[in-house]
Parts: sequence; structure tokens; C-alpha cells
Amino acid sequence: MLTSLAFIFLVGLSMAAVCQRLKLPRIIGMLFTGIVLGPYVLDLLDPSILSISADLRRWLSLSFC
Repeated sequence: MLTSLAFIFLVGLSMAAVCQRLKLPRIIGMLFTGIVLGPYVLDLLDPSILSISADLRRWLSLSFC
């Protein structure tokens, strides 16, 4: 799980730098990284990260209501 998080972080930052050179917002590179590495394209992420992500989103949505 830790290697998956590190991989997401490094690829996200590098894609953000590429987008910045193309005069695009850095968040576009990070979003693109999440889409490509996620379960719908390459499926390179550990499934435990995806379940933690769902729990975190649920907790955040309840805390802001």
C-alpha cells in the first residue's frame, strides 16, 4: 500500500510539472494521473487504497453537512 501511495504521489507531481510547462493548471496533471492509474484504465493501484478513499470521502461528506 505504501508503494502505491508513493507511486501515485511521484507520478502525480511529475504530470503536474508537465502540465505546468504546457501552461495548464497543475491539478489537471494530478487528475489525469488518478484517472490513468485508477481502476478504469491501468488498474495499478492497490485495492485497499480505493477502499480507504471511499471511507475518507464518506467521512468528509458527513463532516461538511
